[in-house]
Amino acid sequence: MRRPLLLVLTVALLASACSPEQTTAERPTTSSVESTTTIPATTTTTSMAVADAPEELATLVRDFYAFASGENTTPPPMPVPVLESMTIGAAATPASAKASTGEFLGTTLATVTAGDDLILAVSDGEGWRIVGGHWPSLEIDDYYGTGPRVLAVIGSDARPGENVEQSRADSLHFVGLNGTGGGAIVGLPRDSYVPVPGHGKRKITGALALGGPALLMETLEGLSNLPLEGYVLTGFSGFQDGVDAVLGGVDVNVPFSINDVKAKAALEAGQQILNGFDALAFARARKTLPGGDLTRSSHQGLILLGAALGVKALGAASIPGLMEKAEPYLFTDLSPEQLFTFTVMAINADLGAVPNVVAPGKSGTAGGASVVFLSDSVPALFADLADGVLEN
Repeated sequence: MRRPLLLVLTVALLASACSPEQTTAERPTTSSVESTTTIPATTTTTSMAVADAPEELATLVRDFYAFASGENTTPPPMPVPVLESMTIGAAATPASAKASTGEFLGTTLATVTAGDDLILAVSDGEGWRIVGGHWPSLEIDDYYGTGPRVLAVIGSDARPGENVEQSRADSLHFVGLNGTGGGAIVGLPRDSYVPVPGHGKRKITGALALGGPALLMETLEGLSNLPLEGYVLTGFSGFQDGVDAVLGGVDVNVPFSINDVKAKAALEAGQQILNGFDALAFARARKTLPGGDLTRSSHQGLILLGAALGVKALGAASIPGLMEKAEPYLFTDLSPEQLFTFTVMAINADLGAVPNVVAPGKSGTAGGASVVFLSDSVPALFADLADGVLEN
């Protein structure tokens, strides 16, 4: 049976001080130690073995299963929605589990697998806490953060030695997830002619150079009215090196042969694994493409999907290590927890059914420059993405 409402409310207040239903990078810093003293505690009795885990993480996992089984009345730090969906005594505690850890921006990330169960946990200087997971053995609803969630994925055209955060934006995509297996990728042509706060109408690519990620995000939010959780940004060299170092290549179905000297792209059509050099060339080519900037944006979306499928093939347990490898190549305003849970949510989506579309527009000129005038249907497209998926 489910726990009495009074206890659920009590532990929910406890959990809200320790683990966010987050869509922002900030998290309350209330100590979980003092706030547990009002709940009568029992001693954890489980002897569950947790391989490859630091002792504090192993203790967190044991306490979680001891609480779920009713052996322990003190809940460990976990998100409120997990507590609310928990059925006490639904299953016996697993005999063993295995952990995988990695470091990202000063935070230790961990996955712990126990049979078909998966726990996501982080330690950011305030002790270990559960931030999400998948628990079929305990009849708990999956939780990877409160959906829907929409991020901006940005590619800068900074060359080696240039400031990635102060160069033009070469690639702009919204990535949405609804938390129940659905998602969508919506590309925005880099030459889209839009209002940039404080600078009038101009190509959106210039917003990053004019005011860094903050101005670009303000521009994207004003244009789309989407509840953007944050951004992930990389440059040319970071993208190329990251593809090789993190994934060892990305599997993409190149829709037609491409020979673009300026982008250094010489690719045959068909399914193939692109190394970092060729993936960058595929992402940059536009001069020789039908559709130009719009087709290029679609190709960039194919790379995002290919990368997600590559991580999915490696499994959730690989993600802490992959994020550690990726750190040198990324800039982000997301917390490690946010990016961690978003990545796991992404690989649990039905990636084969995730649409990859580009905001429609028409090429033209403004002030003597070649631009893309976005279609009148674009606001409806963005509104459709607000729930993390596309219905129309």
